[in-house]
Amino acid sequence: MHSILLRYTVFSVFLTLIAVPVWSDPPQQTYTGFKTDQYLTAEQLASWVLEVNPGLAAIQAAAEAAAYRIDPASALDDPVLSYGIAPLTHDASRGVNQRFDVSQKIPWPGTLAARKEVARNDALAVSSEADMLQLLVIAQTKAAYAEWYFIHEALNIHHATQALLDELTVTTQVRYATGLATKQDALQAEVELNNLKKQELILLRQQVAIQARINALLNQPPDTSLPEAEQIVVSRQQPPTFQELQALALTHHPELSQLNARISAGESRITLAEKAFLPDFQVGMGYNSLWDDADKRPILGVSINIPLDRGKRRSILNQARAETRRAEWLLIERRAELLADLAQARAEVIEAQSSVVLYQDKLIPLAEEYLDSAIADYQSGAGGFLNVITAEQRKLSTDLAHARSRADYVRRLAELERWTGASINLSLPISVGVKQ
Repeated sequence: MHSILLRYTVFSVFLTLIAVPVWSDPPQQTYTGFKTDQYLTAEQLASWVLEVNPGLAAIQAAAEAAAYRIDPASALDDPVLSYGIAPLTHDASRGVNQRFDVSQKIPWPGTLAARKEVARNDALAVSSEADMLQLLVIAQTKAAYAEWYFIHEALNIHHATQALLDELTVTTQVRYATGLATKQDALQAEVELNNLKKQELILLRQQVAIQARINALLNQPPDTSLPEAEQIVVSRQQPPTFQELQALALTHHPELSQLNARISAGESRITLAEKAFLPDFQVGMGYNSLWDDADKRPILGVSINIPLDRGKRRSILNQARAETRRAEWLLIERRAELLADLAQARAEVIEAQSSVVLYQDKLIPLAEEYLDSAIADYQSGAGGFLNVITAEQRKLSTDLAHARSRADYVRRLAELERWTGASINLSLPISVGVKQ
């Protein structure tokens, strides 16, 4: 019991660090409320959080801004128009002499295409970052939902155990009054009942904390009431094989997509750095009335820059190559780490499934039989009351561990989906359940 409460306390502290602050000056979206005939489900809660999460909205706006930079990157500079007059040349017949020029700068062929590729891949990287954050928010939200479910189940288990102990306390007092039990039995029942009440106070405090965390994710006041969590359906179907999950992750995971985009952007920057060793062109035309001969007044011209400082350009090229190599090594490293996380997450899902099945098929029936046998032996005089208390504690611990294993199933499946980058088709509450 204490280990379960300790794990929950650590989880609450973690949620405190990741939750987005509710009270801030910028405009916010908030979820407008729940229907009274609804159960809270993991998928629906994640959907609501994604709608109102300000961090996700901010990075999506950044991705939109990056997308708007693609077209300007491939555009030519604006043409330049210059105009001048020679005021001292004014005469009555010809007026004042003047000159105007129009010029356009044209980069070396391929430069504009490389700039566009850099901007496009930078936009893809930011978009992939938004997808990564979305996966993280979904996993954190489902973990919060799992704790909300566990708290309700733990309170229900405690209430049922308290009701049983109330009955046992009355029985013990009657047996003590008739001389069939010792005063120690009555005191043991009373102590155990008060211990349960103390544990219930801890659970109620934790319920307030997790309610506040979920409301923070939804950007609403911490004391806003939430529906009960829907019963978690744990599938006995095995998750996809590691090879299938690996294929999904390597194809769809946004973190790998982001690094691939960084590599492509780096390669385009290398191309740009190489183009910098070549001159840019500037073409223009103009008219100069200072010339007496009218045929000399129209002017057509072209000019180029002379890239003399090769050292500066070589440094920029080497920098681009080094940054691209860095992205390539990061991709290799992160790919290996991702597959390791994926294998671990799959193993944890299978463990959670097996644990739930073990509790349902074996441990819970045994704990119930153990408790019933201890109560029957005590009532018949064949067993002591201490055996009843021990059996009751074993039953309470088993029920709480069963509820924890169900909550862990939701949390671990969410982690598996996070590392896969795609939804896993296993049984989970996927729509709002209506109370029956």
